[in-house]
Amino acid sequence: MEPAVFSAGTPNDEAPAQPLAPGPTPTAVIDWRQGARSSALAGILLALAIFFVPVIVAGMGLVLHLGQAAIGFLVLLASWCCMVVAGALSGRFYRSRLPEAGISHGMGARLGAVSGLLGFFFYSVPQALRLAFFKLGSSVRLAMQKAIEQSAAQSPDPKAQEIMRNLMSPGALAAFLTVLVVLFLLIFLVCSGLGGAIGASIWGSKQSS
Repeated sequence: MEPAVFSAGTPNDEAPAQPLAPGPTPTAVIDWRQGARSSALAGILLALAIFFVPVIVAGMGLVLHLGQAAIGFLVLLASWCCMVVAGALSGRFYRSRLPEAGISHGMGARLGAVSGLLGFFFYSVPQALRLAFFKLGSSVRLAMQKAIEQSAAQSPDPKAQEIMRNLMSPGALAAFLTVLVVLFLLIFLVCSGLGGAIGASIWGSKQSS
């Protein structure tokens, strides 16, 4: 009896190994057409939250008879939390627009930072217009001068008092306000960028959708 001969394609042939489909990995490029919209929506929510949440927190602090320092700390903490949450939401909104897109931590941080930038813009511009329209700039300047005078009076160091008095000049006050605005912007960017990176950890993988 002749031995059986199997031709190619019979069940005795081993099937070639099929390559495994690559896992869901985030790309390094943001679709800024959708990313800008997502960050803008998060920025609008941030501006609204920064306007209302600190007021609510301060009111609760007054009801609970907390000290001024404690209320100030809670207001700052609430503001920072709003920025972090808004940065995280920018990534969530981006994923809802592009469900198949993964988000790396760097992408999330960039989306969050843009939401912080837009949130700062949406918050600060109406405030600046309110100050200009109601002519409240002089009131703010007088309040700052009064605070500086009180600080100078409490300091026993003559040099510190002289520095405080120099800060009351119009040019020094303008420079001081500029530094405060820049610092405020940096806080928006950093906190929102951090929130974006956190959001990428939560919603960044395609498998999480």
